Amino acid sequence: MNGEIPQDRTGTGELDPARRAAFAQELLRALAAYCPGSRAELRGSLARGTADAYSDIDIAWTVPGARFDACLDAVPEVLGAVAPLDSLRTDPDSRNSRERRLLFAAFRGLPLFWRVDLEVAWSADPEVARPVGPEVAWRVGPEAARRVGQEVASASGAGRSGPDRDDPVAHGDDWSRPASALANAVAATKAVLRGQPQNARGLLERGFRRIDAPDDVSGLWCADIRRLAEEAAGRKPDLRPLADRVLNLAESHRAQLMWWTFPAGVRERIDELVLAGRNIQAIGVMRESGIEPRPELHACVEVLDGRHWALADRMPPPVRPDVETMAAAARALPRDPVAVEAVWDGDTQGWIVVLTAVLAGPWESVVLDGFRIGAAGTGEAARTGRELAERLGVPFRFASPDEPDEDAPRWWDARH
Repeated sequence: MNGEIPQDRTGTGELDPARRAAFAQELLRALAAYCPGSRAELRGSLARGTADAYSDIDIAWTVPGARFDACLDAVPEVLGAVAPLDSLRTDPDSRNSRERRLLFAAFRGLPLFWRVDLEVAWSADPEVARPVGPEVAWRVGPEAARRVGQEVASASGAGRSGPDRDDPVAHGDDWSRPASALANAVAATKAVLRGQPQNARGLLERGFRRIDAPDDVSGLWCADIRRLAEEAAGRKPDLRPLADRVLNLAESHRAQLMWWTFPAGVRERIDELVLAGRNIQAIGVMRESGIEPRPELHACVEVLDGRHWALADRMPPPVRPDVETMAAAARALPRDPVAVEAVWDGDTQGWIVVLTAVLAGPWESVVLDGFRIGAAGTGEAARTGRELAERLGVPFRFASPDEPDEDAPRWWDARH
């Protein structure tokens, strides 16, 4: 991708659909450029416009029959020129087919979710030799196109009804079962993140059976996925790097996987408590959900943070004290405030601007209110702070209004 290898992370920002779309277009251009007159097209959810952040990349590459073998041989080089290949496997149902091959490509540094499923198919149709985009410079005349079609039809046995999926000779016998099991682990992770735990269970069970491992799936998704990855690597040690990527994938989505480990009734209760602002009780429900081993506190906090993000559009607006209420609270302090100061703080959900009353002799700050900072920035916090300071007849100070800085000098530092 223009010499830049994307990082192997799968957080929300890393699963950027625009980034995946740009990568897919580079693949299409590379395939079409290698074989002028071929057609490289998106298929599946990306083509239909129904893809989500986890969707893989389905490509159909239709090539003139006379170049079928050459195009197959060139796939590693063509794909590898776009981004370094991590693995390239062939579907056993088409491994020896003379008409169609399905290949699975994973790229180093790209999210494992974005596997490329590339179907390479030959065509006796002379229309396939017609260029489909401005990047294809080579053109053939209709006579040459018809000649290619006739040669392919003759070589392949014209009159066959379609691809030779049912031909036993087309099926290979060197399919890596451990590699297939790792693919199931990735697909199961994706299914859980999509809220499809039953699909995940089936994928994991088939993955375990594929490598003759016990197929009992506990529903503790992170643990189940990790066990399948370890079992696969144990049976084929040269797959350890790929297995480690699967382990990292599960770990990076640990909170989401744990969320779907809870029974439906527990999930509903947790969301009710989160929406009511009862975060401690929500964590208590997680820890007492009956899951064994009992979820650790830090893991429950991660789940809680995830639910705050997921429910953001349903969360009631915070009840914010008005300026007069804050002024009354400041006047009730044991010493008169000498200033109102805005300072930065933060938690796992983001940055907060805290309004404090500064007291002298000794220096002390007392929190009056906090403003969670989103897209609107610090404007509301600064306006409220200035108005409060005017009510109290003291100065207002905000040392770093443009960017978060927890170490900015405080009011008393400026007095020395």
